[in-house]
Amino acid sequence: MTTLITGGAGFIGSYVARVLIEAGERPVLFDVADVQGPLRGLRGRFIFEQGNLAHLSVLMDCVEKHAVQRIFHLGGMLSLPSENNPWAAFDANIIGTYNVLETARIKKIRQVLYGSTIATYSKDIPGSEIDDRTLQRPSSFYGISKTFGELQGRFYHRKFGLDFRGVRLPSIVGPGAKTAHMSIYNAWAIEYAIKGQPYVLKCAPATRCPVLYFKDAAQALVDLSAADPARIQTRIYNIAGISPAFSARELVELIKRRVPGARLTFEPDPVVVELLRELGALKINDDCARAEWGLRVAYPLEVMVEDFISEFETHRSYYQ
Repeated sequence: MTTLITGGAGFIGSYVARVLIEAGERPVLFDVADVQGPLRGLRGRFIFEQGNLAHLSVLMDCVEKHAVQRIFHLGGMLSLPSENNPWAAFDANIIGTYNVLETARIKKIRQVLYGSTIATYSKDIPGSEIDDRTLQRPSSFYGISKTFGELQGRFYHRKFGLDFRGVRLPSIVGPGAKTAHMSIYNAWAIEYAIKGQPYVLKCAPATRCPVLYFKDAAQALVDLSAADPARIQTRIYNIAGISPAFSARELVELIKRRVPGARLTFEPDPVVVELLRELGALKINDDCARAEWGLRVAYPLEVMVEDFISEFETHRSYYQ
């Protein structure tokens, strides 16, 4: 089976590719940017196709050329870039997702896995817990675009029988992240400390943001893909990540213990603080993912920080 990963050169997509390569596959990576990070050391074990998701014909040609049967759709723009340029985000996240699903329909792709976000939740949430049936009324354009993708995928499943499955990811942490977004401090605080560089966190010290390590995120997508279709009832699943959610202060204190001399300070940005406040105050319930396809989180906070440091040191030349 040939697998296509949109956003395959990106943060999560590149590690999904690594997981598939280790399992013996030779995935096709589709991205506007070239391959980066440790994946560069695996050239020859994957196929890279440079292209823009907004161009339907290019995507369809890629799928036909490589006889693709499964798509991990992880390409698109993140939260702060989408907020700053919603017009470009419309092309990347809305038109791009439409094109992926149309390609899947026309080319009879077996399965599409979709990377959504907990940012689809925001306003008018009753109570203090989010589950898979909680009202989605996002305030960010990023959240709006991802909600559209979820609903469109459900439509293609109902109308055309496409095996569409997705996860709502929290903030993803791992080395090598390049794109600024509202919760990037969770990754950059660790990475800057390892590099011996100062870093200013733009959130408040008490901020609690749902976080998942990038290896757990990739494994969750692969596990969801492999799950028995008879067990897939919810179709798009919340992932709570490390629970309970830790504060930015707790993260900084742990980093300073692990990396003596780390120069980490806080300078809260009102925009970032407001965007994070909505999600940080709520508990995320991911019982459906655990029950229907066996979601598990292998990297709690301290293990995540240790593995982050080990991953960075092992591949330092790729992350500098």
